[in-house]
Amino acid sequence: MDPTTTDNDGVENNASINIYVNNNGGGDERTENNCSRSGQQQATGRNNNMLYGHGHAVSVSMSTIQYSYSLALLLFCTIIVMSAIFTNQTKAGEDGIPPIVIFLVLCGLISWLAMMEGGQGCLVGLQPLDKTVYADSHPITHQCTTLAHKGDNTVRFIVGRQFLVVLVVFITNYLCGPSSTTTTAYTSASVLHLPAIANEVFLNSGLAMILFTIVLGQLTAQVNAAFCMLDFINTRFMLLTTYISLAVEMSGLLHSVYLVQMVFSKITRTPIEFNGEDPLSSSRRIAFWLRVFMSLGILAISLAVTLKALFNANTALIDGVPPFVSVILFFALMCFIGMMEGMQIALFAVVRMPDHKLRNHPEVQKNCELVFEGSNLQAFLIGRQICVTGCMFFIARITTLAINADGNDHIFGVPTMVQAFFDTGLLGAIITTIVGSLAWRVIGSSFPLAFLSNPLINIIIRLCLLLEKSGICSSSWVFARWHKVIAGYNADEVYLAGHERIVTSRRDQDIDTAISFLGNLMSLALLGLSIAVVMCAIFTSQTKSSVYSLPSFVACIVFWCLIIWLAMIEGGQGCLVGLQPLDKEKYASSHPMTFRCTSLAHKGDNMERFIVGRQFLAVLVVFVISMCASPVEGANVLGLPSLANNIFLGLGVALTLTTIVLGQLTAQLNAAQCMLDFINNRLMLFTTYISLAIEKSGLLHSAYLVQVLFAKLTGIPVETKEPPRDAFQSFLFWSRILFSLAVLAFSFTITLKALFDGKTAMWEGVPPFISVIIFFGLMCFVGLMEGMQIALFAVAKMPEEHLACHAVAHQNCKLTFEGSNLQAFLIGRQICVTCCMFVIARITSITINDADSNIFGVPDAIQEFFNTGLLGAVITTIVGSLAWRIIASSFPLGFLSNPLVNIIIRLCLLLEKSGICSSSWALAFIQKLLFKYRVDEEYIGSDNAVDVENVHATIHESIEVVVRDGSLNNVDRALTESSVIDESLSEDTWSMMSNMHTPVQRRMKSYEHHLP
Repeated sequence: MDPTTTDNDGVENNASINIYVNNNGGGDERTENNCSRSGQQQATGRNNNMLYGHGHAVSVSMSTIQYSYSLALLLFCTIIVMSAIFTNQTKAGEDGIPPIVIFLVLCGLISWLAMMEGGQGCLVGLQPLDKTVYADSHPITHQCTTLAHKGDNTVRFIVGRQFLVVLVVFITNYLCGPSSTTTTAYTSASVLHLPAIANEVFLNSGLAMILFTIVLGQLTAQVNAAFCMLDFINTRFMLLTTYISLAVEMSGLLHSVYLVQMVFSKITRTPIEFNGEDPLSSSRRIAFWLRVFMSLGILAISLAVTLKALFNANTALIDGVPPFVSVILFFALMCFIGMMEGMQIALFAVVRMPDHKLRNHPEVQKNCELVFEGSNLQAFLIGRQICVTGCMFFIARITTLAINADGNDHIFGVPTMVQAFFDTGLLGAIITTIVGSLAWRVIGSSFPLAFLSNPLINIIIRLCLLLEKSGICSSSWVFARWHKVIAGYNADEVYLAGHERIVTSRRDQDIDTAISFLGNLMSLALLGLSIAVVMCAIFTSQTKSSVYSLPSFVACIVFWCLIIWLAMIEGGQGCLVGLQPLDKEKYASSHPMTFRCTSLAHKGDNMERFIVGRQFLAVLVVFVISMCASPVEGANVLGLPSLANNIFLGLGVALTLTTIVLGQLTAQLNAAQCMLDFINNRLMLFTTYISLAIEKSGLLHSAYLVQVLFAKLTGIPVETKEPPRDAFQSFLFWSRILFSLAVLAFSFTITLKALFDGKTAMWEGVPPFISVIIFFGLMCFVGLMEGMQIALFAVAKMPEEHLACHAVAHQNCKLTFEGSNLQAFLIGRQICVTCCMFVIARITSITINDADSNIFGVPDAIQEFFNTGLLGAVITTIVGSLAWRIIASSFPLGFLSNPLVNIIIRLCLLLEKSGICSSSWALAFIQKLLFKYRVDEEYIGSDNAVDVENVHATIHESIEVVVRDGSLNNVDRALTESSVIDESLSEDTWSMMSNMHTPVQRRMKSYEHHLP
């Protein structure tokens, strides 16, 4: 009892997944996957070479262009649809439905449409598969398939689902379509102040609504459903959809299609097959025919009401269209949709016919050769999807009744309640489902050769190919890629054939390349705008530097000097730590300054001292950058809109991005692979001396008190590379600790006093107690992120069974170390920490007005010292960084069991995924070219492999010490992973110790590959 007929059903079942997968717009990859496995393996080398060949590069470039404009077009359409909704310029808004309700219902309908479009392919494709294979791994999928594959339920599901799809399209048209009585007003509403032609094209014609629905509600889901069937329907949402589809079919609303099926069964003398169900009993036969007659009656009423409304011009069709033209359009569109629905069935029905039979029908053979040539099948099916959905929206508009409220125009004079039911569009959905879809499928499967002999078929095929070639919906592939990653979908082969967990197709790789390119481009544009904003603010005296009467050109020079110095500080630490195991004689002559830096930093416990001093130095530089370039209240540059000024200047986005990209990430990327060249300069030698001097001053020695306390608490002594301190050295050590504690207490006192008195640079309108809460909240947030990386690497080598006893910590570790999440987390963490540092710098920057008294009445000279921000830098370094690292290294499992850790990890992953700082990769490549950096292996020579292994062994050993001891013995040991993994940002450093630099080199080489 298949309305798609037995022939089509047989083809779908016998061809397993292919036919319906192609229907879902994903056939090219599935077709490739269905090729001989051995053939693919033999061609691996050739394919890998072709991957980087010129032809593939051109293909990726063209795909990037398509993805770019398709994404931009979709974003534009989405904004237009949302603007129309929230300005009450839709039919639903006209009827008094609140915009927020329309928005929520629309999101639900799009999600449901996506589930229905993808779910049908999954249920059809999984029919031949033994359900016991996935019963345990995918229990909801097992429930769905067990229900849908019972007897003729697949047929019933497809019939009911088809009506639901059409109904959802009709309701979407009601929610987002133009007002039925004020079409002209809607067109002239000028959403977003668009030109009249843009309003006409995107609003009045419904193009924005159509593209929005096709990409997000259909193609995106269909692409993933083609290859991730088990994961896709493993949700109760699909189970509910299956039940509803079967209920719709069971209601008899669409049973008239079975009459068409039986008529053509008689004409073709082909019996209707039943999938394991017994012939109908007398009572069931009576019930069946009653539903057929009921469906015919409903169809007749629907046609009568719709035609009456069309002839009376009582529909939502565009003003000025004569009634007879409306009727012609209505039937023409129904036939056009029907032909495309039947074409698909007919094409797959003839695909296995003998060649000699096709030769007797030259028009059919011509059409088949056109469709099945190359990747035309996939292109045709995607184009067909666009055509069908576009026509359905137009039919929904034609058949949506628009009756005046006075009741004089009610169809056939029916009561208002009945007329309100007519206005829902349900009647049009019934007509479209039966007459415009299912009936044509029956005809196409019964007479496939005759159907394909229609001369219009060739025109329609070429139209569909042209639509797909335009790339108008190419963004669906990008969204499918993101959807797959976010939802954690895996290809069915992962569960059925035991393949690798992450299966990446060629198209996925191309999409990743395209998105990476687009991300770099947008990030570069954003960075350029940020630099322009910062410089304009400085040269128009709209920054804090003007408050200190600092000339603009001096402020500019200081700003860029600090950015360069911060870059050296950030990248230099990774170099000094990474070069510890190498024999210094190997680069003593080729890199004399590097030799001097490492000789100084690697002497005794100097590495520990350097990192402690360097941590304060980095924080201090960020604070001074904030003092130098932070905008004053009401700053306005470049004539930007107030919103843009508030974002880039008021919130400090421009300054933060400039600092992160130019002062941190770019340097860290090159320092990860060019350690010898990067620090072969006097600036790094100067930085090393300054860092050691800061630590020597005792300003930060209170961190060592925390270290000693946790060493006592854990019972593990603090290790050192130097002899035990004598009495005098111990006296100096503890004197510095007391001095540091006094400085820390004094810093807190002054800062809190200023916060409670409202004498800081905190944004106006923020109450003092809120400022204090934000201050401590940000300190804890920064501390959590500083400690997280220590704790994560401390537990990385713990036995799995030990980790499993701490469920939250175990979950956080799995999330961080899955795939390339480690690198993403560390980059996102870097962005988060720096952003928080700038906010803390603003909160703790003391600002005294002329009318205000000094803090505690101190002299002006001392107050000026307070205003430098040095006290805030001391607090942030000790309390917001070093102390948390010590706690995390001592109690890593307890630290990672904090529920907030999971949220922070996901936030960092999201920040990195946004690509907001991806321009650092391009800038790192440019920097590498300008300064002629070369990877360390070129200098180390033939012993490179051994030396690099020694580097990794030392890093591994340092981390193991932290894990084993549970204390921060030698701060450099505890921060080793920070300097190499965080600061250098090398991908998968922990899991791929033997290949530390390869990921960075690979990313950098991608830029070399794209040079002309």
